[in-house]
Amino acid sequence: MIHEDEMDAEDPPTTTNPVEDFRDSDLARWEIFTLAAILLAILLENSLVLLALYLRGRRKLSRIQFFILHLSIADLLTGLLNVLPQLAWDITFRFQGGDLLCRLVKFGQPFGLYLSSYVLTATAIDRYRAICKPLDSLDHRICLLQSRNMIRCSWCLALLFSLPQVFVFSYKEISPGVWDCWATFELSYGERAYVTWYCLAVFLLPLCVLVYTYSGICRVVRRRSEVGVATSKSPRGDIRAPATISRAKIRTAWQTIVVVALYIASSTPFIGCELWATWDPGASSSAFLNGPAFTILALLSSLNGCVNPWVHLGFDPELREVILRHLQAPTRSKQEADRKP
Repeated sequence: MIHEDEMDAEDPPTTTNPVEDFRDSDLARWEIFTLAAILLAILLENSLVLLALYLRGRRKLSRIQFFILHLSIADLLTGLLNVLPQLAWDITFRFQGGDLLCRLVKFGQPFGLYLSSYVLTATAIDRYRAICKPLDSLDHRICLLQSRNMIRCSWCLALLFSLPQVFVFSYKEISPGVWDCWATFELSYGERAYVTWYCLAVFLLPLCVLVYTYSGICRVVRRRSEVGVATSKSPRGDIRAPATISRAKIRTAWQTIVVVALYIASSTPFIGCELWATWDPGASSSAFLNGPAFTILALLSSLNGCVNPWVHLGFDPELREVILRHLQAPTRSKQEADRKP
């Protein structure tokens, strides 16, 4: 996570005379409450989805469930590596832990966000190929291998793009006697370049892929009926593309579309504010930028991890039934025990 108040284009001044360090205590309480609520929701809800996938037993996951698994893992990592350290940071006000921990925390904070974006992108590509190019999806083993390769690429890109944080941030004296985990840039345009690249890599470029793939999906779904037909053959025996789309594919397409819509809704305010604060010369004097609204918006970049699990459970009846059976099992056992003489 990148916050405007943690960046400076030049090294802050250092002197031996300490100064008093203040912050808005009311705003701090709201920050802590917001982060704690987001963290609790992310951990509980995504753990529920992972539990549902585990309770399915030894049956193989479908492709969409395979992507749901990695998206839930990405959301959990966002909670543990992004929200939790930020919560501890807000409680202590200034970063506590030294230079190594500062760099490790800053490496981990954007990792889950990158991973979530790229898993969503991989899911969109997979759904696009399954619905818009059905002949490419006839061989299940090849499709599964391609899905795994896309997930591997998502993890590798998330690790790679999080790495610059280690060099940008360090533990240093930001004002006389005040130390914090801080970002510095040697070049005057370094901050703009870095923030712009972050916004492009984590949101804008994946968004372009998502818009392209789901526009194509919507066009194909609109042209075809909802009656499921696997494949059809011509009199000569050659395989044609399906004339219609199965209900299962349509359901998973709508599921991922809703996830993407919520991803856009939860990410746009933060990304927009970051770009505005970086590129507008007059932003530093804005009451909005220096007020509580911008601070709270900056904390909501991980909000998407709270809503994804409900979308997964809402659109996947199998996972929903597994959870309901698991929750009802103790009640049934108790009722059976009460009926015994």
